[in-house]
Amino acid sequence: MPSVSVTLDTDAIKRRKVASDLVEHKARLARRHTSRIFSPFRSIGYVTNEVPFSISTLGQTFIITTVVGNSFQIYDAGTLHLLFVSTPQTSAPISAVSTHFHFVYAIWGTTVGVFRRGRLEYSMESGSNSPLKKLLIFGDYVCASSNEIVYIFRFNTPDKSVPPELYTSITLPPGAGDIVKLVHPHTYLNKIVVATTSYILLFNIRTGNLVFQSKPFETLLTDIDVAPVLDTLGLAFSDGKIQTYNIRYDKVLCELSCRQKVTSISFRTDGNAHLAAGTADGDLYFYDLNRKRRVHILRDVHSAGHGGISSVSFLNGQPVFVTSGGDNSLKEYVFDPEISTSTTLVISPPRHLRSRGGHSQPSMCLFFTEESGHFLLSASLDRSLWTFSLRKDAQSHELSQREKGSATSRKAGLTSSLREKFPQITAVAYEGNKQGDWENIITAHKDQAFARTWDGQRGIVGRWQLKTSDKGVVRSVGISFCGNFGLVGSAYGSIDAYNLQSGIHRKRFRSHKRAVTGVALDSLNRTVISCGLDSELHFHDFKTTALNHKLHLPSPATSLLLHRSTDMLAVAMENCQIFIIDVTTMRVVRELKGHSKAITAFDFSADGRWIVSASLDSTIRTWDLPTGTCIDAVKVESIVTALRLSGNGEWLATAHEEGVGINLWTNRTMFKQVAFRQITDQELERVAMPTISGEGAGGLLEGVFSSDGSDAENGDVSDSGNYVSPEQLNQKLLTLSLAPRNRYMTLINLDIIKQRNKPKEAPKAPEKAPFFLTLTGAQPAEKKEDGPAKARRKSGSSKITEFRRKLIEGHAIDDYTAFVSYLKTLSPSAIDLEFRSLDALEIDQFAHFVSALTAHMEMKRDYELVQAWMSMFLRIHGDLIVENREVTDLNDALTRWQEVEQKEKKRLDELVGYCNGVVKFLRLD
Repeated sequence: MPSVSVTLDTDAIKRRKVASDLVEHKARLARRHTSRIFSPFRSIGYVTNEVPFSISTLGQTFIITTVVGNSFQIYDAGTLHLLFVSTPQTSAPISAVSTHFHFVYAIWGTTVGVFRRGRLEYSMESGSNSPLKKLLIFGDYVCASSNEIVYIFRFNTPDKSVPPELYTSITLPPGAGDIVKLVHPHTYLNKIVVATTSYILLFNIRTGNLVFQSKPFETLLTDIDVAPVLDTLGLAFSDGKIQTYNIRYDKVLCELSCRQKVTSISFRTDGNAHLAAGTADGDLYFYDLNRKRRVHILRDVHSAGHGGISSVSFLNGQPVFVTSGGDNSLKEYVFDPEISTSTTLVISPPRHLRSRGGHSQPSMCLFFTEESGHFLLSASLDRSLWTFSLRKDAQSHELSQREKGSATSRKAGLTSSLREKFPQITAVAYEGNKQGDWENIITAHKDQAFARTWDGQRGIVGRWQLKTSDKGVVRSVGISFCGNFGLVGSAYGSIDAYNLQSGIHRKRFRSHKRAVTGVALDSLNRTVISCGLDSELHFHDFKTTALNHKLHLPSPATSLLLHRSTDMLAVAMENCQIFIIDVTTMRVVRELKGHSKAITAFDFSADGRWIVSASLDSTIRTWDLPTGTCIDAVKVESIVTALRLSGNGEWLATAHEEGVGINLWTNRTMFKQVAFRQITDQELERVAMPTISGEGAGGLLEGVFSSDGSDAENGDVSDSGNYVSPEQLNQKLLTLSLAPRNRYMTLINLDIIKQRNKPKEAPKAPEKAPFFLTLTGAQPAEKKEDGPAKARRKSGSSKITEFRRKLIEGHAIDDYTAFVSYLKTLSPSAIDLEFRSLDALEIDQFAHFVSALTAHMEMKRDYELVQAWMSMFLRIHGDLIVENREVTDLNDALTRWQEVEQKEKKRLDELVGYCNGVVKFLRLD
């Protein structure tokens, strides 16, 4: 017997609540920049990947745990509703999971993590030099293995509240091959079977001894499963052989073959001797072990292009089995009761019960089908058309491709296989106005000379095929705003219009010399707009089909998009530019330049103020159309293939070259004020992407209100991350104050407000004072003021207030900045009190105050506030100023004020006149 190396860990490794690598991973996420406008929320459309799922029971309920990258998802097997998504994201992709009651065990890298209800409880480091691949849970033991070493952890408490300790590690003998799977045979106490590509090895984990080693296999072992019979295992091989093997006697009991590489096997445990075998071609074979023959085949259960069936497993004691594959789908099937006849026993084929899925390749077209952003229409490279729900995963579904009257539609069974699906979708048009009445979706397909219609309400392919009149391949499609007409653009340059209710051809437009890459119809059905590879933009009359106008572009156009409420048209070109064209005037109004590679997707915001675009340079840019500048730009990890903004403006959906899901971003401007300014290429930063668990955003509101300081630059952002507007953009510009309008309006009308709030009658003294006021003794007599004291109180000269002190100090140093700043902090009533408290006997204070306002006016700051202060000052002390006009300082101050005020008013009048002239010119034009 070969020697086995066993290492015991006597100093049990201490684990922390959260592993250090997870802490570092979260720190890296926190350090990443985020977009100023869009905050990552979460990813949708992910169900599973090629990692085998795990099934466990909680009472009478079966739960299924699937792996999706750096997270796992937990489904209720009875409904396939999503229950939990793990958090936080692991630092490396999860390579295996195993479920045991409330706990989910997962391995990634060299770490074993223990989760409860989707949240990480604790993790353990194995100390392995190579990544862990396989996982087994039984009793108090957690077994994780790399290709050659098995690490065994043991719990010391029954409730598993304390992390397990590393109990031992077992190294396989040389030449044993890589580990395929770890299983625990029934009734084999403290023993595990380690299945490698060449041997079956039985180890006692308490002693570390190798109890049994099988004979070497002729072909590579691919999977192993424990049979419901003692001492029996099921073995699957790469050449298609399937064996039932007795480990006690080292004997093959039965051998079957399916002539395909078997990737997964499972025994039925409800009393029927059946075995299911999944293959790399995506087929599923079923065998009757009593009769030793095949009973059923299910073809194309999963896509062969994604590894076929990665896992198949029967539910314990149920005629139900679950399959998964790398095509991002999870399916359940059920065997109906067997039918007995007088001569034979008829086994019904498995029936599809329920499934969850998504795209198996990246999405290329996205559309929000509701203004609220509930459903998202997506077309992918995998030749499928899906509707995803942003609220509930179970509401997502694939649109059926079974055409009415076809042979496929008459078959019983599942949805169309990949061989029967339509060719890849290259363009999509959607309009929701006639949804439910007739077809409201049009798709163009690769190398096909007709477009297909779809019923978005029923989720099925429509009745009509919209053919091109010149028999060219369909390159672009469009639907009118009313939903009555569909437009089809050909690779040969023609455009055909169809009635979507009847499918009848109505009009043909012929003017382009090369392929039509974009077509749209305005909101009033008057003008058909099209662009093509001939670098031209054409405007046709929809009624007469006549060419009204032709606009030459600097580069071939790749696509166009019309914002119907504003009649603004966006055209993307091969020179990486986007032209904004006013459909009414048929003129280019904006040229958006910034992308360095071809533009892959773009969309208007709901109000037409922004355009969000993406290109092959892996950037997402947001353009402000009124200013024509880029106000936000970020760099993402993977190239964006499609993007779309929701009708309510809350969501941005993006699809990427890497990944089969759809990423959702929340619009921060819907929840808080965001500062906009032009972004340069030097400010481009890589941002954190949305995750399946929503980690990094935490939630909808937490994400949009989070701030990473990415807006901070040149002191224009406060410590809280909010943009702080400078008091003056330029010293030559007349600047208004940032004070609210009611502040200076109250100053101007303070007398009216006081008069309105004046009491109608004088307060009356109580007839009899309360008893608690008379117990303290006699009230002190009111002290009468003499004439001089009363005059001093009225003049305010009894003490120097902060207002007067700052005014005097400002005059002494000839700088009234501190005085004006203090004055801006006072309320209207406090300002009125301070103005009235100016000493009438010291008329020089009047001159100082006028000089302060004049100096601030010369700085061209707080124009309307200074005017309100002067108006209030003159209204209060106007009579005294007239009486003391001969005072030199006061006269000079008033003269200076008049000169500065007239100069600024003249400049303001000139500016208003110029603006009125520009408006008049634009209206005439």
